[in-house]
Amino acid sequence: MIIWNDIPDDPNRLTALTDDVLTEVEGRLGVKLPDDYLEALRIQNGGYVEQRDLPITWNGQDDIALVDSIAGVGLNKGLIESKALLKEWGVEDEQLIAFAGDGHFFLAFDYREGATPKIAYIDTDTEEIDVLFDSFSQFSEALMTVDFEPFTGLAEGEMLIDYARRQLYSADKLEKAQGANTWLNGVDMLGADELVAELLTWMKDETLQVTAINTIQHLILMRNLQDDVSLEAFFEALRQNDDSFSKQSYEETKYIVEHDIPFE
Repeated sequence: MIIWNDIPDDPNRLTALTDDVLTEVEGRLGVKLPDDYLEALRIQNGGYVEQRDLPITWNGQDDIALVDSIAGVGLNKGLIESKALLKEWGVEDEQLIAFAGDGHFFLAFDYREGATPKIAYIDTDTEEIDVLFDSFSQFSEALMTVDFEPFTGLAEGEMLIDYARRQLYSADKLEKAQGANTWLNGVDMLGADELVAELLTWMKDETLQVTAINTIQHLILMRNLQDDVSLEAFFEALRQNDDSFSKQSYEETKYIVEHDIPFE
């Protein structure tokens, strides 16, 4: 079940869905939108969701897709933008209608096999498409919030700071991401300055960008990052990125900072 994140200034939240708007949008898209999706939109017409983590298996490996928000239905915003958005990222199949994603990936209603859509995962970097769920309900039930795992693997006698640095500055990107997690869990002892400085260098790296953004957001929420210079450097890095995930993260983080929202 979708749990909407009730943020008043949510830029992705549209006005309440009406039957007239729904009829026109379905006509323009040439499809009948699934009832379970529309049921969620009757509660809130798109926007940020509380459960942001979608466990998936991709290329034979377990992974997490970050689902920040879900598109609503409007005459000029939401699902109606799917065709242009997918085309921008090299996907031109009109039987795929994107409702979430950051550009490097999309989740889409997949009408390629009939009038009742399945849920497909589109990797725009590899140009691969895989059906993950038979329905929007299955997708929404799979969404969850994944807590950061505690650090493990210290060698005998190794200091936490040395272990965290060994991971954070590793040549292996998976280990680097684990290092960000290790440092985040020990941030009260290790401090945030060195971690943030390194994360900011990841903002142009497609494989590390999401980890960097999520980690910095957690630091802000936990009050471990309140330095104006670091915050502005983070916002500037988000502004310089042209992908939709960075744009969403910018709006979300600005709201967190301006409204002093705590970590829950």
